[in-house]
Amino acid sequence: MEFSWQYIHNNYDWLGHIVEAVCIATVVTVLGSAFFKRRDAAIIGLAFAAGHFHGREKRDFEMSVHMPPPHLDAYKFWLWSWDQSTDFWPVAAVVFALLLLIIKSKSGQQK
Repeated sequence: MEFSWQYIHNNYDWLGHIVEAVCIATVVTVLGSAFFKRRDAAIIGLAFAAGHFHGREKRDFEMSVHMPPPHLDAYKFWLWSWDQSTDFWPVAAVVFALLLLIIKSKSGQQK
């Protein structure tokens, strides 16, 4: 059985980016655990992963329109291509949801 990597890339590229974001957040969390409480390290890791993808897609947009980075116009998300948007927004939504879960569980324990 042979996989069509092109099909996977065309239709499920966003899922790979989510997995990558979770891996990045995990690595930063593990490293941060040496200096911070585990929950704080997880929040830092997720924030780092979100920032990584924002910067990466901003850079991709700059390259695609031949804009010399760093350029403020690249922050206009509504100008990004469909591919750049579908790479960034699912990752942002998942990371934000995980951040909310961590923050809600932390505030629930303090009561």
